[in-house]
Amino acid sequence: MVLTSAMRKIGRRNFLKAAGGVSALAALGTTAIVRGPARGGPIRAALIGYGKQGRILCSSVDPDLMNIVAICDIKPPTKAETTQLEDVKWHREWRHLIHDERIEAILIATPLGTHAEIAIGCLEAGKHVFCETAMALDLDGCTGMIQASKRGRRLLHIGYQNYYEPLYWAAYRNIVKQGVLGDIYSVEAACHSSDSGYVSKELDAVSFDPQPWGYSSLEQLANWRLYRRYSNGLTSEFGGALISLMNWYLDSVPVAVQATGGTYSYKDGRDVDDHVYATLEYPNGRTATLSLIQSNGFEQSYTQFMGKNGTLIIGNDEALLFTEEGSVRATIKSAKVNASHPVIDTSASRSEEASSHSALAQGTNTAPADSTETFRREIAGFCGGIRSGASPRCSPEHARDVTKTCLAINEAIGVATNRTPHA
Repeated sequence: MVLTSAMRKIGRRNFLKAAGGVSALAALGTTAIVRGPARGGPIRAALIGYGKQGRILCSSVDPDLMNIVAICDIKPPTKAETTQLEDVKWHREWRHLIHDERIEAILIATPLGTHAEIAIGCLEAGKHVFCETAMALDLDGCTGMIQASKRGRRLLHIGYQNYYEPLYWAAYRNIVKQGVLGDIYSVEAACHSSDSGYVSKELDAVSFDPQPWGYSSLEQLANWRLYRRYSNGLTSEFGGALISLMNWYLDSVPVAVQATGGTYSYKDGRDVDDHVYATLEYPNGRTATLSLIQSNGFEQSYTQFMGKNGTLIIGNDEALLFTEEGSVRATIKSAKVNASHPVIDTSASRSEEASSHSALAQGTNTAPADSTETFRREIAGFCGGIRSGASPRCSPEHARDVTKTCLAINEAIGVATNRTPHA
């Protein structure tokens, strides 16, 4: 995908006009989300899994909405960690903390293969659960989590961040839902990187034996995403967010999948694919292509929705909108903005560069996204749901459908390559 600087400017201008370009950063329902936990005070929560993602969640918590009172990780805390979090109680076994009556909610940021067991245990203990993506390693795990949530009448939130990013809400509510694109028949989604995904810097950080927890070595624990025993690989780790976005914007789920892929670039012991190519068939004649690679980062990450009247390209903190020549919707009108609709910040934009190899590599509609801020909004939504009873923007059923698609892609690759099915 090659767009000139001039074309990107047109695309950004079109998007801002159609999405309601005012200088105020506010996602749909943000005000209600922030107010939610006021009654009853901050949520008292525990975090299970204090790795990289767990630390991000911990640092993203708004103390007015949530207090982390306990942390559980199989690795013992360092002296610096206990000093920094001196008011937090540390555990190495998650079953020991879920019966603490002070704790209302649990944040789960552990390897995927452990999600279902931990989430179900927490829900059955009467705790609300925020579980990082993906939902579970298999569909039985997803079903068990949903059933435990319903039995205990506890909130189950699966962390697909795009639902709490104003750019995506503005595109959905004011462009996709308003029919600006017309009938959408084709979607392209890609997540391209030259990063192997291999983690080495944490291997010597702590000396302990992970075998009692099912990991043969510290290397395997640090790189659990590279092993099919614990992970659904690239399809889930990179593709899940793109599939979630396509399902959301198309308001449906794939009915058929074709896929190929393999481990082509990295011969480092991993048994998950580093290249995945899939074609997803949606109802009503709509087709999506999904490309996930770890050998080249030229295109970065984007999703392109192509309708009869226009094209929306979204990703990498940018959204572009183009209209089809001769379309009856060629004239883009500014969206109405009120308290129930999303608006986006147009006060800052990334500087233009001479090289414009990718539509989404440079330029932006908003200031560069702060991932911590998006996590703060997402956790705020979780807190608001606990206090007000509101459903999460991304339902557990939606997250289950994403897992189902990821598993179907991996199965299709297995059939195409005569690979042994996932254990």
